[in-house]
Amino acid sequence: MGKDEKEDSGFGFKDKAKAEETLKLLEQHDPNYRRLTVRGLLGRAKRVLSMTKAEEKIKNIKEAMEVFENWLAELDAGKEKKPEKKKEQKKEKKEDKDSSSDVEMEDKDEKKLPADKVQGLGFKDKEAAEGTIKALEGRDPDYQQLAVKGLLGSAKRVLTCTRDETKLANIKEAMAILEKFLDDFDTNHLSKQNNAYLSLGIVKTAQKSAGDAVTEKQRAFIAAYSSVNGEYKRLRTVEEKEGGKTWDIVRNAALKELKEKHADAKLFNDKDEPTPEHLELLLWAYSPEAAKVKKLVPETKEDRKRKSSGGDDTPSKKKKE
Repeated sequence: MGKDEKEDSGFGFKDKAKAEETLKLLEQHDPNYRRLTVRGLLGRAKRVLSMTKAEEKIKNIKEAMEVFENWLAELDAGKEKKPEKKKEQKKEKKEDKDSSSDVEMEDKDEKKLPADKVQGLGFKDKEAAEGTIKALEGRDPDYQQLAVKGLLGSAKRVLTCTRDETKLANIKEAMAILEKFLDDFDTNHLSKQNNAYLSLGIVKTAQKSAGDAVTEKQRAFIAAYSSVNGEYKRLRTVEEKEGGKTWDIVRNAALKELKEKHADAKLFNDKDEPTPEHLELLLWAYSPEAAKVKKLVPETKEDRKRKSSGGDDTPSKKKKE
């Protein structure tokens, strides 16, 4: 049962990329859940290693384990370094400022970035649950599923320490709505409709290739993607200037139309370059053949102090990944 739940949630350890994706998916959960999940995945990875003979698979799993182990080490280090007195905090800040101005700039830029979680989600009663479903409408299916699962987990914990009968009844009513959402989600195989994001660097390259064919809407999306340093989760709270919808919703709507329009289109020409139809999708940070795109399409690096996967054409932003 546990294994299926992890796989359904998108968590895994098959390679480094999957491990990094898992950590991103876990960011919306509470710290204790994240820690326990990562440790559980490490345990499963070790068991798989003991039964695996394929060298490539062993290499990939070990790289994934290294990602998880480094994450846990940083987590523990953060606890140990937490200062007890305000004077020590001030001293640390001064030393950091003197010894690593780049890191300080990164912290400031991080604070300026918009939130990566949708506000207004809840489970206190029927209205809150219905409002949650409404707020998640049109967003990335994987995020919808994770958000609802997270709320259900929180609701179950609240139930165990609540004695008020009215509150219990309201929460249970909300849970029924959220559970029905997950049932419908699985029945309709909505996870298959998730449009995984390509890096900002690839999108920038596609923009150069498309030239004058780039629409104003696509330019606005790329500008928004750049403004959050290529951190796609933050598009959940960045609204387009016209319409008031956030860019994750706008992107999914645009891709739904384009995927139907180019369902039978050829994606690469004889030179292994993206076709015009394919470029339309790439400009929205998506491709049906993402793995091939990553191999064939170079990333545009506009800031040598940043990796192109989180690049930004604003030189003052220096955030490392």
